[in-house]
Amino acid sequence: MTKKIMIICGSPRNNGNTMTIANWVASGAREEGAEVEIVDAARLQYKVNGCTACMVCQKSDQFRCVIEDEASPILARMPEQDVLVFATPVYFMGFSAQIKLMLDRMFSLFKIKGDGYRIAPGFEKTSFALIASGSGDENGGLKLVEETMKAIADFIKKESKSFLVPLAPMETGAIDSNTELKAKAVEFGAELTK
Repeated sequence: MTKKIMIICGSPRNNGNTMTIANWVASGAREEGAEVEIVDAARLQYKVNGCTACMVCQKSDQFRCVIEDEASPILARMPEQDVLVFATPVYFMGFSAQIKLMLDRMFSLFKIKGDGYRIAPGFEKTSFALIASGSGDENGGLKLVEETMKAIADFIKKESKSFLVPLAPMETGAIDSNTELKAKAVEFGAELTK
């Protein structure tokens, strides 16, 4: 059965390092027969900035956000994926704002039960992965972002994999000719299909 993989790329820079790495990962997954969709979260038109806590999604039996904008159909397709990958540059010790917008809207993909402490996730078959690049070493923001992604996956008892790129040059296009990094990214993409 063909694996479905969605990569949400949250780089505000056109053709930046994060999108380059995401494309390499996608090619590795496609070589293994996966169906891969890359979403450029920075180019989506949003009606609001993140979740508005309207709670309408919690009154519905559907796992979807009721705010109608370009993010809505993407959120609706997330639970259909075998692997959901978040690709982010690390800015000031965390996810990019573009990824954070999508993560916050994912609240609609969970149902809070009775006492408010139990949840029912819409993700029955989906595992999670992270691609993160940063100009610092792994001990700073990259590890913090990785721990956050693991916490999200653990919250709903799902697996999480990471591909971290420390010491990435800040200039757009600076990693394009890094064949060693490309090979590792392609290999990570292939691993996502297993």
